[in-house]
Amino acid sequence: MHRSLTKRIITLSIFWIVVALVFTALLMGRFYRQHIEEHYDNHVLTHVEELVASIETGPDGTLVLTREPTDPRFYRANEGWYWEVRSHDKVLFQSASLGTGQLDLRDLILDENHNVQTVYGPGGQKLRAQVAHVSFPHESGALTFVATAPEIAIKDDVHDFFTHIFTSFLVLGIGLSVAVVMQVYVALKPLHAIQSEISDIKTGKTERLPREFPSDVQPLVDELNFLLDHNETLLKRARNQLGDLAHSVKNPLTVIRNEARTLSGKQGQLILDQSHAMANSIDHYLSRARIYGKQDAIGYRTSVRSVIDDLSFAVEHIHKDRKIGIDLQCIDDKWFRGEAQDLEEMAGNLIDNAFKWAKTKVVVRCENENQNLALIIEDDGLGIDEKELETITHRGKRLDESTPGHGQGLGIAEDIAILYGGELKLGRSKLGGLKATLILPAA
Repeated sequence: MHRSLTKRIITLSIFWIVVALVFTALLMGRFYRQHIEEHYDNHVLTHVEELVASIETGPDGTLVLTREPTDPRFYRANEGWYWEVRSHDKVLFQSASLGTGQLDLRDLILDENHNVQTVYGPGGQKLRAQVAHVSFPHESGALTFVATAPEIAIKDDVHDFFTHIFTSFLVLGIGLSVAVVMQVYVALKPLHAIQSEISDIKTGKTERLPREFPSDVQPLVDELNFLLDHNETLLKRARNQLGDLAHSVKNPLTVIRNEARTLSGKQGQLILDQSHAMANSIDHYLSRARIYGKQDAIGYRTSVRSVIDDLSFAVEHIHKDRKIGIDLQCIDDKWFRGEAQDLEEMAGNLIDNAFKWAKTKVVVRCENENQNLALIIEDDGLGIDEKELETITHRGKRLDESTPGHGQGLGIAEDIAILYGGELKLGRSKLGGLKATLILPAA
């Protein structure tokens, strides 16, 4: 399963931003509700105290309300703002907002404390009430003072608060999420730069990662450069050992071939043929081992133009007596992702083979095929029969024994191309001869 570090960081950060904002909004809503309830309760309690202070005993011994609460809401009906003064169950005074109705005080708790209680007004409206019980002279019992505020008003205030909080926190959450995304991309920018630099190293544009990264990332860069140096050292050591092996084996084989030439008859020819076969096998497997060690190595980038120019000059010189021309087409700005030595070996065998069979002309051209490079070599010779195309690349297979060579060239070119993840295609050219197409990785 593909996992993105960027997506994981952004998702986790946004998740915790949402959780923190939701938790904070709920906490703030709770605190605000407590605050608004206390505000309403204190406001209503002020009116209760105002009513208590306004009760006096008249000359005839009856209670008189000298002044009503001045809050205009006590004069508007059905809004939940009411007050009453009762003696036992008898209503002595009440607010104009009650009209002909009364407060439902059946569940009222009568004590000497100022507590907030829930009562119901006309039409069953739920009210939040402040209650006071005060004793007066010439009264047989305490008077009950009740003032109310609508419960729905508190809910509406809290709802409005939550609406504003939601809008504000939504904007804040979006802003924080954008900031997280920008911060993550800025923070991970050095990693993207490392990826780009490694790609350049792989294609051969650079050799090592630059030492211009932030201090937090620089140790990773240093370790990668160390691995590149270590890989190059091991590769050079392996090549040197392969060269030593080839040298140690080929020298005795040369002695054996020289001695075989001094022998007459079938026995000498047999030894000579077998020593040639051994030398060819050694060259073949040493070449494969050498390429296996570097086919996936990074940092190789070879100009097709430079290699083909050198090869064409050398082959034209070798076959100068035949006056065969070579036409180079579209090979500028083409790059092979591999070593020049391997491209020389593949292209050299194919161009040399084309010159051997060409009548007057050899064409070398290069094309891009997706991420690959197609090196095409054609000649105007007699060509190869369709039945022979499948077997011509077999090592030692020769169609014309009169032509110099050992039948190794096409096979070597095909082996190297396969080891680079490519292939060798053979077909008939429009010029009349053989068309050899090398498919190789492009840089």
